[in-house]
Amino acid sequence: MNDLEADELQRLTDRWRGPLIGYLASQGAGYDEAIELALDCFAEAWLGRERFRGDFEDLEATGAYLRGIARNLWRTRLRTRRQDRERHVSEVELDTIAAEVVRESQDREQIDQLHRAIERLGSEHRALLTMHYFEETSHRVVGGLLGISERAVEGRLRRARKALRRELRYSKRTNRVEASR
Repeated sequence: MNDLEADELQRLTDRWRGPLIGYLASQGAGYDEAIELALDCFAEAWLGRERFRGDFEDLEATGAYLRGIARNLWRTRLRTRRQDRERHVSEVELDTIAAEVVRESQDREQIDQLHRAIERLGSEHRALLTMHYFEETSHRVVGGLLGISERAVEGRLRRARKALRRELRYSKRTNRVEASR
């Protein structure tokens, strides 16, 4: 890969990393898994760029191209996961997992609580919040990936934040009730 190609790949990744992670999260992927799948998506897109009939500067065409690759990667991951469910986890593995969870800090617990609240939201809200806040993606790029205007992104983000506030308040009430038992 020459320097020009490397720069082009870097621009593509910089522009679309957040939106792809948000899109994958909205499809049900966990945050870490969405990051991994987004990177795989860039690799697939770059290796298959000859098949792309548009210009990577065209937001709509690029968004649709990357969304299709991401959707296929996610479906493959789900298929593999279903096949792996048949395998059993040994008690030693379960004990190791439990020990790791106990060692996590309170900060991590708060972050996990936020991620759980976001995961309980609808897919559109999850996508927008993940893209905009976790991946710091502009309204313009989010709109390009989702095929909507910047103004529509702003309105949907407002509704997503409102839904998240409701979910977090509900979680706090539920946790207080469980703690008092």
